[in-house]
Amino acid sequence: MESTVNRPAVDVAPDPAHPGLAFVLALLAIPGSTIAWELPSGGLWIGLPLGVAALVLGLRARRRGVGTGMATVAVAIAALAIGQMVVWTIVSALS
Repeated sequence: MESTVNRPAVDVAPDPAHPGLAFVLALLAIPGSTIAWELPSGGLWIGLPLGVAALVLGLRARRRGVGTGMATVAVAIAALAIGQMVVWTIVSALS
């Protein structure tokens, strides 16, 4: 007795392409790296993780070709927020 069942394959891997989430995280990285800088440890513990997460999600979305316009904007904003934190940290350390 032979039984074969033809079922469609199920993809259980998570979808890493979320350009909308990357954009929201990039927008949250801006106040996290500017306004929150006066908090203890500065914006590094708020803005930096948000910026890095936005950068990673935006690059994944661009690589997969999902929402490339929004992903590009998220990558640009996140890179600017991270760059601003780097410059601010260097200026703070030198003065």
